[in-house]
Amino acid sequence: MEKLAKDLDNAVEFIKLAERIRIFSHNDADGISAAGILCNALLRKNKRCQITIIKSFDKNILNGVSKDELVVFCDMGSNDIEDISSTGLKAVILDHHIFDKKDDYDNIVHINPYFYGIDGSKELSASGVSYFLSKKLGKNEDLSYLAIVGAIGDKQDLEKANEIILNEALKHNLIEKRRNIKLSGEDLLTGLVHSIDPYFDFSGDETGVKSFLDRLNIKHDKKIYNLSKEEIELLFKSLIKMLPDNLPDEVKNCIVGDTFFMKEGHIKNLLFLVDILNSCGKMGKSGLALSLCLKGKYKSKDETIIPYHNSEEFLNNLKEAERYTSDFKISVIKEVKNAKTRLKKRKNLQYIEIDKEGITGEVASTIIRYISPDLPIFVINKANGDGEIKISTRGTRSLVKKGVDLAKVTKISAKKVGGRGGGHNIASGASIPSDKEDLFLDIADDIIKRQMGL
Repeated sequence: MEKLAKDLDNAVEFIKLAERIRIFSHNDADGISAAGILCNALLRKNKRCQITIIKSFDKNILNGVSKDELVVFCDMGSNDIEDISSTGLKAVILDHHIFDKKDDYDNIVHINPYFYGIDGSKELSASGVSYFLSKKLGKNEDLSYLAIVGAIGDKQDLEKANEIILNEALKHNLIEKRRNIKLSGEDLLTGLVHSIDPYFDFSGDETGVKSFLDRLNIKHDKKIYNLSKEEIELLFKSLIKMLPDNLPDEVKNCIVGDTFFMKEGHIKNLLFLVDILNSCGKMGKSGLALSLCLKGKYKSKDETIIPYHNSEEFLNNLKEAERYTSDFKISVIKEVKNAKTRLKKRKNLQYIEIDKEGITGEVASTIIRYISPDLPIFVINKANGDGEIKISTRGTRSLVKKGVDLAKVTKISAKKVGGRGGGHNIASGASIPSDKEDLFLDIADDIIKRQMGL
C-alpha cells in the first residue's frame, strides 16, 4: 500500500496546484458515488469543480477543456491513457478496470487497484479509490458510506480493501450491518415489485406481490429495516422456492445476508441508494443522482442553517429520483419477462437484442443470474441510432473459474470489427459499428471457446 499512498500524494499535489478542476465520471452507481465523494472533498478544501457524468470515455469530451484545468477521470481512463496524454492536459485517473499496460506520463497521475496487487473487479471499485484520495485531502471519513454504495453497485465483495472502508463506515456510526433480506426500496411491497436482483416471476406485478405477502401474513408496507428475525426467515424460505432450480448457490444465497442501513437521513436502505444512483444515471438524470450524494449545510427559506439532507431541495430531489428509479426498474423487468423466448444461442455464448437505452447492463445481469446462467450473456442494444450498437456482457463466477474473461473477449472482438470494448472478467461492454454484430459474435464465440479449453 506504500506505492498507493505515494500515488495518492501525487494526485493531491496536482489538485492543490489546480485553479480549476473538471471531473468526468461513469453514469452508474460506482461512478456517481466516486464523483460525489470527490466533489464533497474538494468543496471542503474550497476547490470548485465541474462534474460531467458520461456513459463512456470519448476523446471529444476534452475538446472544451482548457489547458489550465486539471481533469479527473473516475471509473474510466485506464484504457484511454494515450488519448488523454496526447491532449497535454494534466490529469488524474481513478479507475479500477483491467488495462493492457501501465505507462508513466509526466502530466498524468494514474491510480488503479491492479497496480498495487488489489483485484479491481471485486476488492476495490472506483468509488473506493476516490475515497482513499479524499482521505488524503482531509477528514472525510463521513464519505465512506458512498464508497460502499459504489462497491455494492459493482457487485463487489466487501473484503480486503473494501473491508477497510466498510469498517470505517461502521466505526463512525454512519451505517449499521444486519442480516436481512437483500431487497432494494424501503418497504417490502416496493422492494419486491421492483426487484431485479433477486428477480422473481412476480417482479413488476404489484397484485402478485400483495398476494404473496398476504399468504405470509406480512404487511405490505412493512419497512425492510424493521423486519423481525422470524419474518426474515419466513421470507427467505418462501422466496428461495420461487427461484429456478438450476441457479448456482452463490445466487440463491444472496437473498439473505449482510445488509446495510444508514443511521441518519431519509434513505435508510443502502441498496435503495445504490439503485437510485444507478437508475438516475442510466436515465440521463445524473445531476439528480449526484445531488443525493452531497453533504454540508443549507440555508432554508427562513434563513435557518440546516443539514442539506433535511432541506426541501434534497427531499424534492429524492422524490423525483424515486420516480425515475421506479420507471427504470419496470423497464428492466419488462425486457427480462420475455427473455426466455427471445434468447438466441451460439455454441459458447447466448445473446438477446433490445431497443431501449440505458438498461443493457441490468438486463444482462438479471438474465445471467436468474434466467439462463449456463453461458455468458451478450445483450445487444440497437437503440442509439448513431451507427453504433452497445453491448453489455455478463458471466458468473463459475464461468470465470472455467477461464472466461469477458474483458479480453470484448476488447479483442470489438477491436477486430472497428469498435472498442473492455471492463472486467465477469462484466464487460463494447461499442461496435451497427453492421458488425454477426462478425463480433463470431469472434467472441471463438475466443470464449478457447478460453474454456473446448
